[in-house]
Amino acid sequence: MIVSGCGAANDAHQNQSSDNGKVIQPEQVFNPTIDGKWIGLGISYGSYRDGESPHKASVSSEADILEDLTILTQKGSKSWHLIRMYGADPASEQVLRVIRKHQLPVRVMQGAWLSGHQTAQENEQQISEVIRLANEYPDVVVAVNAGNEIFVDWSWHKFGQQDYDMYIGWIDRIKQAVDVPVTLADDYNFWNKPWSQAIAAELDFIVLHAYAMWNSQTLENAVNWTATIYDDIQARYPNKQIVLGESGWATSSISTNGDERLIIGEASEQAQAVFLKEYNAWLEQRHIASFLFEAFDEKWKGGEDKPDGIAEKNWGIFRSDRTPKQAVASYFPDLVAQ
Repeated sequence: MIVSGCGAANDAHQNQSSDNGKVIQPEQVFNPTIDGKWIGLGISYGSYRDGESPHKASVSSEADILEDLTILTQKGSKSWHLIRMYGADPASEQVLRVIRKHQLPVRVMQGAWLSGHQTAQENEQQISEVIRLANEYPDVVVAVNAGNEIFVDWSWHKFGQQDYDMYIGWIDRIKQAVDVPVTLADDYNFWNKPWSQAIAAELDFIVLHAYAMWNSQTLENAVNWTATIYDDIQARYPNKQIVLGESGWATSSISTNGDERLIIGEASEQAQAVFLKEYNAWLEQRHIASFLFEAFDEKWKGGEDKPDGIAEKNWGIFRSDRTPKQAVASYFPDLVAQ
Protein backbone atom coordinates (compact mmCIF):
# COMPACT_ATOMS: atom_id res chain seq x y z
CA MET A 1 0.00 0.00 0.00
CA ILE A 2 1.21 3.49 -0.78
CA VAL A 3 1.01 5.95 2.08
CA SER A 4 1.13 9.67 1.26
CA GLY A 5 2.37 8.79 -2.19
CA CYS A 6 5.25 6.55 -1.08
CA GLY A 7 5.49 2.83 -1.71
CA ALA A 8 5.28 0.21 0.95
CA ALA A 9 8.97 -0.48 0.69
CA ASN A 10 10.18 -4.03 0.68
CA ASP A 11 12.40 -3.10 3.62
CA ALA A 12 16.01 -3.90 2.82
CA HIS A 13 14.40 -5.61 -0.19
CA GLN A 14 13.41 -8.75 1.65
CA ASN A 15 13.19 -11.05 -1.33
CA GLN A 16 12.81 -14.72 -2.04
CA SER A 17 14.85 -16.85 -4.40
CA SER A 18 13.42 -19.31 -6.89
CA ASP A 19 14.87 -22.72 -7.65
CA ASN A 20 17.01 -21.23 -10.43
CA GLY A 21 18.48 -18.66 -8.07
CA LYS A 22 16.59 -15.69 -9.49
CA VAL A 23 15.62 -13.10 -6.92
CA ILE A 24 11.82 -12.78 -6.73
CA GLN A 25 10.58 -9.35 -5.75
CA PRO A 26 7.33 -9.20 -3.77
CA GLU A 27 4.60 -7.37 -5.67
CA GLN A 28 3.56 -3.91 -4.53
CA VAL A 29 0.12 -2.36 -4.91
CA PHE A 30 -0.32 0.91 -6.76
CA ASN A 31 -2.57 2.88 -4.43
CA PRO A 32 -1.60 6.56 -4.71
CA THR A 33 -2.72 8.76 -1.83
CA ILE A 34 -1.90 12.09 -0.25
CA ASP A 35 -2.62 12.36 3.47
CA GLY A 36 -4.73 9.24 3.23
CA LYS A 37 -6.90 10.53 0.35
CA TRP A 38 -6.94 8.49 -2.84
CA ILE A 39 -5.70 10.46 -5.87
CA GLY A 40 -6.00 7.70 -8.46
CA LEU A 41 -7.66 9.76 -11.20
CA GLY A 42 -4.47 11.04 -12.79
CA ILE A 43 -3.45 12.75 -16.00
CA SER A 44 -0.53 12.57 -18.44
CA TYR A 45 1.61 15.69 -18.32
CA GLY A 46 4.16 17.18 -20.66
CA SER A 47 5.61 20.54 -19.70
CA TYR A 48 6.60 21.52 -23.24
CA ARG A 49 5.25 24.87 -24.44
CA ASP A 50 4.98 25.92 -28.08
CA GLY A 51 8.45 25.74 -29.61
CA GLU A 52 9.73 23.29 -27.00
CA SER A 53 10.08 19.53 -27.43
CA PRO A 54 12.07 16.54 -26.18
CA HIS A 55 13.78 16.45 -29.57
CA LYS A 56 15.30 19.83 -28.72
CA ALA A 57 16.16 18.66 -25.19
CA SER A 58 13.97 21.49 -23.92
CA VAL A 59 13.65 22.03 -20.18
CA SER A 60 10.65 24.16 -19.24
CA SER A 61 11.09 27.01 -16.81
CA GLU A 62 10.21 26.70 -13.15
CA ALA A 63 7.58 29.42 -13.62
CA ASP A 64 5.88 27.57 -16.49
CA ILE A 65 5.80 24.27 -14.62
CA LEU A 66 4.50 25.93 -11.48
CA GLU A 67 1.74 27.56 -13.52
CA ASP A 68 0.78 24.20 -15.03
CA LEU A 69 0.66 22.30 -11.77
CA THR A 70 -1.21 25.11 -10.05
CA ILE A 71 -3.85 24.90 -12.78
CA LEU A 72 -4.17 21.14 -12.38
CA THR A 73 -4.35 21.14 -8.58
CA GLN A 74 -6.63 24.10 -7.91
CA LYS A 75 -8.93 23.47 -4.98
CA GLY A 76 -12.45 22.59 -5.97
CA SER A 77 -14.72 19.73 -6.82
CA LYS A 78 -12.30 18.24 -9.36
CA SER A 79 -8.55 18.44 -9.79
CA TRP A 80 -5.54 16.28 -10.57
CA HIS A 81 -2.90 15.40 -8.01
CA LEU A 82 -1.37 12.45 -9.88
CA ILE A 83 0.57 12.91 -13.10
CA ARG A 84 2.40 10.64 -15.49
CA MET A 85 5.69 11.56 -17.15
CA TYR A 86 7.38 9.48 -19.83
CA GLY A 87 11.14 9.99 -19.85
CA ALA A 88 13.86 9.98 -17.22
CA ASP A 89 15.51 13.18 -18.36
CA PRO A 90 16.29 16.75 -17.24
CA ALA A 91 12.81 17.93 -18.27
CA SER A 92 11.16 15.43 -15.93
CA GLU A 93 13.60 16.13 -13.11
CA GLN A 94 12.77 19.82 -13.40
CA VAL A 95 9.11 18.95 -12.73
CA LEU A 96 10.02 16.79 -9.74
CA ARG A 97 12.20 19.58 -8.42
CA VAL A 98 9.38 22.13 -8.70
CA ILE A 99 6.92 19.83 -6.94
CA ARG A 100 9.30 19.37 -4.03
CA LYS A 101 10.46 22.99 -3.83
CA HIS A 102 6.92 24.36 -3.69
CA GLN A 103 5.52 21.42 -1.69
CA LEU A 104 2.82 20.89 -4.29
CA PRO A 105 0.17 18.21 -3.66
CA VAL A 106 1.28 16.22 -6.70
CA ARG A 107 2.61 12.68 -7.05
CA VAL A 108 4.23 11.19 -10.14
CA MET A 109 4.38 7.92 -12.04
CA GLN A 110 7.85 8.43 -13.50
CA GLY A 111 8.67 6.87 -16.83
CA ALA A 112 11.82 5.56 -18.46
CA TRP A 113 11.73 6.05 -22.24
CA LEU A 114 12.93 2.77 -23.73
CA SER A 115 13.13 2.11 -27.44
CA GLY A 116 14.17 -0.57 -29.86
CA HIS A 117 15.64 2.25 -31.97
CA GLN A 118 17.82 3.64 -29.20
CA THR A 119 21.33 2.42 -28.56
CA ALA A 120 21.99 0.07 -25.68
CA GLN A 121 23.75 2.93 -23.95
CA GLU A 122 20.71 5.20 -24.32
CA ASN A 123 18.39 2.57 -22.87
CA GLU A 124 20.80 1.89 -20.02
CA GLN A 125 20.92 5.61 -19.30
CA GLN A 126 17.14 5.70 -18.98
CA ILE A 127 17.18 2.75 -16.58
CA SER A 128 19.87 4.30 -14.42
CA GLU A 129 18.18 7.70 -14.42
CA VAL A 130 14.71 6.43 -13.51
CA ILE A 131 16.24 4.55 -10.58
CA ARG A 132 18.03 7.69 -9.49
CA LEU A 133 14.93 9.87 -9.77
CA ALA A 134 12.78 7.40 -7.83
CA ASN A 135 15.34 7.28 -5.05
CA GLU A 136 16.15 11.01 -4.98
CA TYR A 137 12.49 12.04 -4.97
CA PRO A 138 10.78 9.39 -2.81
CA ASP A 139 8.37 12.05 -1.54
CA VAL A 140 7.11 12.63 -5.10
CA VAL A 141 7.57 9.48 -7.22
CA VAL A 142 4.97 6.81 -6.44
CA ALA A 143 5.66 4.35 -9.29
CA VAL A 144 8.14 3.65 -12.08
CA ASN A 145 6.92 2.96 -15.60
CA ALA A 146 9.65 1.24 -17.61
CA GLY A 147 8.70 1.66 -21.24
CA ASN A 148 5.73 2.99 -23.17
CA GLU A 149 4.12 0.96 -25.98
CA ILE A 150 7.31 -0.98 -26.62
CA PHE A 151 5.87 -4.41 -27.45
CA VAL A 152 2.59 -3.82 -29.33
CA ASP A 153 3.13 -4.72 -32.97
CA TRP A 154 2.30 -1.29 -34.43
CA SER A 155 4.76 0.63 -32.24
CA TRP A 156 7.44 2.58 -34.13
CA HIS A 157 9.95 1.96 -31.33
CA LYS A 158 9.06 -1.60 -30.39
CA PHE A 159 11.21 -4.41 -29.12
CA GLY A 160 10.69 -7.99 -30.26
CA GLN A 161 10.02 -11.18 -28.33
CA GLN A 162 13.72 -11.92 -28.68
CA ASP A 163 14.28 -8.96 -26.34
CA TYR A 164 12.12 -10.28 -23.50
CA ASP A 165 15.03 -11.54 -21.41
CA MET A 166 16.77 -8.20 -21.73
CA TYR A 167 13.64 -6.32 -20.71
CA ILE A 168 12.91 -8.63 -17.79
CA GLY A 169 16.47 -8.03 -16.64
CA TRP A 170 15.78 -4.29 -16.65
CA ILE A 171 12.62 -4.78 -14.62
CA ASP A 172 14.47 -6.91 -12.09
CA ARG A 173 17.17 -4.26 -11.73
CA ILE A 174 14.65 -1.51 -11.16
CA LYS A 175 12.58 -3.50 -8.68
CA GLN A 176 15.66 -4.34 -6.64
CA ALA A 177 16.76 -0.70 -6.62
CA VAL A 178 13.56 1.25 -5.84
CA ASP A 179 10.88 1.15 -3.17
CA VAL A 180 7.87 1.86 -5.38
CA PRO A 181 5.81 -0.36 -7.72
CA VAL A 182 7.23 -0.98 -11.19
CA THR A 183 5.22 -1.43 -14.37
CA LEU A 184 5.11 -1.34 -18.18
CA ALA A 185 2.56 0.68 -20.15
CA ASP A 186 1.34 -0.84 -23.40
CA ASP A 187 -1.66 -1.08 -25.66
CA TYR A 188 -4.45 -3.58 -25.11
CA ASN A 189 -3.37 -5.28 -28.35
CA PHE A 190 -0.24 -6.40 -26.55
CA TRP A 191 -1.82 -7.35 -23.23
CA ASN A 192 -4.43 -9.52 -24.96
CA LYS A 193 -1.77 -11.68 -26.59
CA PRO A 194 -0.49 -14.89 -24.93
CA TRP A 195 3.13 -13.76 -25.27
CA SER A 196 2.47 -10.80 -22.95
CA GLN A 197 2.24 -13.20 -20.01
CA ALA A 198 5.99 -13.51 -19.53
CA ILE A 199 6.28 -9.74 -19.16
CA ALA A 200 3.20 -9.31 -16.99
CA ALA A 201 4.50 -11.88 -14.53
CA GLU A 202 7.43 -9.61 -13.69
CA LEU A 203 5.40 -6.45 -13.03
CA ASP A 204 3.80 -5.13 -9.87
CA PHE A 205 0.80 -3.98 -11.89
CA ILE A 206 -0.21 -3.58 -15.53
CA VAL A 207 -0.70 -0.24 -17.27
CA LEU A 208 -3.22 -0.52 -20.10
CA HIS A 209 -3.73 1.85 -23.03
CA ALA A 210 -7.19 1.82 -24.61
CA TYR A 211 -8.24 4.51 -27.08
CA ALA A 212 -11.79 4.19 -28.32
CA MET A 213 -11.18 7.01 -30.77
CA TRP A 214 -8.18 5.35 -32.44
CA ASN A 215 -10.14 2.09 -32.60
CA SER A 216 -12.93 3.42 -34.80
CA GLN A 217 -15.51 3.82 -32.05
CA THR A 218 -18.25 6.40 -32.02
CA LEU A 219 -18.52 8.82 -29.14
CA GLU A 220 -21.71 7.10 -28.02
CA ASN A 221 -19.94 3.75 -27.67
CA ALA A 222 -16.57 5.01 -26.44
CA VAL A 223 -16.86 4.35 -22.71
CA ASN A 224 -18.66 1.03 -23.18
CA TRP A 225 -15.87 -0.09 -25.51
CA THR A 226 -13.23 1.03 -23.00
CA ALA A 227 -14.96 -0.85 -20.20
CA THR A 228 -15.12 -4.00 -22.33
CA ILE A 229 -11.40 -3.80 -23.11
CA TYR A 230 -10.54 -3.18 -19.46
CA ASP A 231 -12.65 -6.12 -18.28
CA ASP A 232 -11.11 -8.39 -20.91
CA ILE A 233 -7.55 -7.62 -19.77
CA GLN A 234 -8.53 -7.95 -16.11
CA ALA A 235 -10.04 -11.37 -16.87
CA ARG A 236 -6.79 -12.44 -18.54
CA TYR A 237 -4.84 -11.28 -15.48
CA PRO A 238 -7.20 -11.81 -12.53
CA ASN A 239 -4.38 -11.52 -10.00
CA LYS A 240 -2.94 -8.30 -11.41
CA GLN A 241 -4.05 -4.75 -10.80
CA ILE A 242 -4.92 -3.05 -14.09
CA VAL A 243 -4.39 0.71 -14.33
CA LEU A 244 -5.59 2.68 -17.35
CA GLY A 245 -2.49 4.51 -18.47
CA GLU A 246 -3.85 6.31 -21.52
CA SER A 247 -7.34 7.04 -22.79
CA GLY A 248 -8.91 10.25 -23.99
CA TRP A 249 -10.66 12.08 -26.81
CA ALA A 250 -9.02 14.46 -29.28
CA THR A 251 -10.64 17.79 -30.11
CA SER A 252 -9.41 17.97 -33.71
CA SER A 253 -8.49 15.44 -36.37
CA ILE A 254 -7.81 16.62 -39.88
CA SER A 255 -6.97 13.96 -42.44
CA THR A 256 -3.35 13.70 -43.49
CA ASN A 257 -3.60 10.18 -44.95
CA GLY A 258 -2.24 8.89 -41.66
CA ASP A 259 -3.79 7.28 -38.61
CA GLU A 260 -6.68 9.77 -38.72
CA ARG A 261 -8.34 7.40 -41.18
CA LEU A 262 -9.11 5.19 -38.18
CA ILE A 263 -11.18 7.89 -36.50
CA ILE A 264 -14.94 7.91 -37.08
CA GLY A 265 -16.02 9.65 -33.87
CA GLU A 266 -16.54 13.40 -33.81
CA ALA A 267 -13.35 15.25 -32.89
CA SER A 268 -14.43 18.43 -31.13
CA GLU A 269 -14.33 20.15 -27.78
CA GLN A 270 -17.99 19.30 -27.24
CA ALA A 271 -17.33 15.62 -27.92
CA GLN A 272 -14.34 15.61 -25.57
CA ALA A 273 -16.51 17.10 -22.83
CA VAL A 274 -19.09 14.34 -23.27
CA PHE A 275 -16.43 11.64 -23.26
CA LEU A 276 -14.70 13.00 -20.17
CA LYS A 277 -17.91 13.22 -18.18
CA GLU A 278 -18.93 9.64 -19.00
CA TYR A 279 -15.40 8.26 -18.67
CA ASN A 280 -14.75 9.77 -15.26
CA ALA A 281 -18.15 8.63 -14.00
CA TRP A 282 -17.23 5.05 -14.96
CA LEU A 283 -13.77 5.28 -13.39
CA GLU A 284 -15.16 6.66 -10.15
CA GLN A 285 -17.85 3.99 -10.00
CA ARG A 286 -15.27 1.23 -10.49
CA HIS A 287 -12.52 2.92 -8.43
CA ILE A 288 -10.02 2.39 -11.25
CA ALA A 289 -6.69 4.20 -11.13
CA SER A 290 -6.08 5.95 -14.43
CA PHE A 291 -4.20 8.61 -16.37
CA LEU A 292 -6.26 10.70 -18.76
CA PHE A 293 -4.43 11.60 -21.95
CA GLU A 294 -3.63 14.43 -21.60
CA ALA A 295 -3.37 17.71 -19.68
CA PHE A 296 -2.20 20.20 -22.33
CA ASP A 297 -2.01 20.18 -26.12
CA GLU A 298 1.59 19.74 -27.28
CA LYS A 299 2.33 21.04 -30.77
CA TRP A 300 5.56 19.06 -31.20
CA LYS A 301 3.64 15.78 -31.22
CA GLY A 302 3.02 14.08 -34.52
CA GLY A 303 5.81 16.13 -36.09
CA GLU A 304 6.46 19.84 -35.77
CA ASP A 305 6.11 20.16 -39.54
CA LYS A 306 2.58 18.72 -39.48
CA PRO A 307 -0.61 20.82 -39.32
CA ASP A 308 -1.84 21.91 -35.90
CA GLY A 309 -5.18 20.22 -36.56
CA ILE A 310 -3.97 16.61 -36.51
CA ALA A 311 -5.17 14.48 -33.62
CA GLU A 312 -1.77 13.97 -31.99
CA LYS A 313 -1.55 17.68 -31.21
CA ASN A 314 -5.05 17.96 -29.75
CA TRP A 315 -5.60 15.48 -26.91
CA GLY A 316 -5.24 18.04 -24.14
CA ILE A 317 -8.14 19.26 -22.03
CA PHE A 318 -6.26 22.57 -22.01
CA ARG A 319 -4.90 24.25 -25.11
CA SER A 320 -1.17 24.75 -25.48
CA ASP A 321 -1.60 28.36 -24.30
CA ARG A 322 -3.10 26.91 -21.08
CA THR A 323 -6.64 28.15 -21.68
CA PRO A 324 -9.29 25.56 -20.79
CA LYS A 325 -11.27 23.68 -23.41
CA GLN A 326 -14.98 23.00 -23.09
CA ALA A 327 -14.40 19.79 -21.12
CA VAL A 328 -12.81 21.83 -18.36
CA ALA A 329 -15.34 24.63 -18.46
CA SER A 330 -18.36 22.31 -18.44
CA TYR A 331 -17.25 19.44 -16.22
CA PHE A 332 -14.56 20.99 -14.06
CA PRO A 333 -15.87 24.49 -13.35
CA ASP A 334 -13.40 24.92 -10.50
CA LEU A 335 -10.49 24.43 -12.88
CA VAL A 336 -10.02 27.74 -14.64
CA ALA A 337 -6.62 28.73 -16.01
CA GLN A 338 -5.15 31.60 -14.03
